[in-house]
Amino acid sequence: MAGPPACQAGRIQEKDLYTGFADAGYMRYRVAWTSRIPALLEKRSFWTVLLIATTIFAFLLNFYGIERDLMAITPHLLYIPIVIAAYWFPRHGVTLTVGIAMGYLAMIYLIGYPHLELLTQATAYFYVFVAIGVIVASLSGTQKEQERRYHGIFDYSEAGVFLVVNLRSGPVLEEVNTRGAEILGYRAGELAGTAFLDLFAVQAEKEEVMARIARGGAIADVECHLRRKDGAIVHGLLSAGPLPGRRTVFTLVDITERKRAEEELKASQSQYVAALDAMMDGIFLVDEGGRIVLINSTFRRWLARIGHGEGIIGKSAGEIIACLEDPVKKLINDVFSSGETRETTIRYPFKGRDYSLDTRFIPVFENGKVARVMVVMRDVTKAQQIEEEKRRAYEQIEKNIEQFAVLGDHIRNPIQVIIGLADLEGGPFAEKIREQARDIDRTVAQLDQGWVESEKIREFIRKYYGVGK
Repeated sequence: MAGPPACQAGRIQEKDLYTGFADAGYMRYRVAWTSRIPALLEKRSFWTVLLIATTIFAFLLNFYGIERDLMAITPHLLYIPIVIAAYWFPRHGVTLTVGIAMGYLAMIYLIGYPHLELLTQATAYFYVFVAIGVIVASLSGTQKEQERRYHGIFDYSEAGVFLVVNLRSGPVLEEVNTRGAEILGYRAGELAGTAFLDLFAVQAEKEEVMARIARGGAIADVECHLRRKDGAIVHGLLSAGPLPGRRTVFTLVDITERKRAEEELKASQSQYVAALDAMMDGIFLVDEGGRIVLINSTFRRWLARIGHGEGIIGKSAGEIIACLEDPVKKLINDVFSSGETRETTIRYPFKGRDYSLDTRFIPVFENGKVARVMVVMRDVTKAQQIEEEKRRAYEQIEKNIEQFAVLGDHIRNPIQVIIGLADLEGGPFAEKIREQARDIDRTVAQLDQGWVESEKIREFIRKYYGVGK
């Protein structure tokens, strides 16, 4: 019986789960052996043992061939140890080849003497063995030298180099140079057999790299985030190119410190711009070509009022405000050439009103030379208006003081005449007239005292406020 659908579904899920575990185990087993076999084949001790074993085996079969008249076949077995000796031990390959060939020749002479045909054949094989050994050793030596040269570049490269083999399970690391292992926090050789995509910290970047690899194309300077052994994130530039044998070589440049410096620079630049924006002065920065590269919010508001709110960066000050072309350009060039701060006052007419801008041109140095000029403009129109009003008020005060002095004299003269006439006329009203005249004189004296005090105030204003100088 098939059983209830729920049971069937459970068995199917159980089977799929078992299959998944089996596939995962198989892939881990395959990856493990894929990484171990190349390492085993690179060991000199392995090839030493294999050389000894194949040499002994070939000599035994040749001894058997002499007894069984199989000399047409068995000598060829000696090619195996000769090729192994010449290829894997190129420095001593010729010596080992001559030793094997001499051993073969000695065995034939000992067993086959005086069989002339057999000895002639063995001598010919001797020269063939030596020739093959010399050729293979020479080719192997050249190849090994090239391998050492390119492996030196691989090992001592400033960039991390990853050799990846593309298996059915996905790309697997086959070899990693020392720098690549250091970037990811591993020891040399520790990453062999690791799934390459497991190193990626961002899924989107992993999918992008996989898509490009699947198309067989090269990738260049792709920003990526890789996870170190300790869990930290490495920001890098990844490049890759296909190699024969379903392999891909990746190079990784660690730009974590550069990115951190860029972020710090952006943060400091933001603080710098925020500080400029907080200032009430209009500020803009120009390069050597006189083009504006930075403006603060105050200067932007000023330009917006006159209809230049957009497209400011990259233009010169003269393009934005025509009347600034000559004075600003001349002083900017002067600062670039001299490296000294310059100051001037610029008059700007707008809507029938003249504006005054106290302007400073400040050099900004990079590597010992002026790279930028900061132009700081302060609107002093209101301040100048206040100064003008103060000057006018002072002039009026001086006029008033002078009038006080003249007024006192003008009042005293008629009083003296009135007192004189009262004395001449006499009578009961004379005394009252003199008393009233004295009251008027006292009032005039008070005016004189006020004039003296006003003169002191005028001197104070002139001395401490700079008005009326």
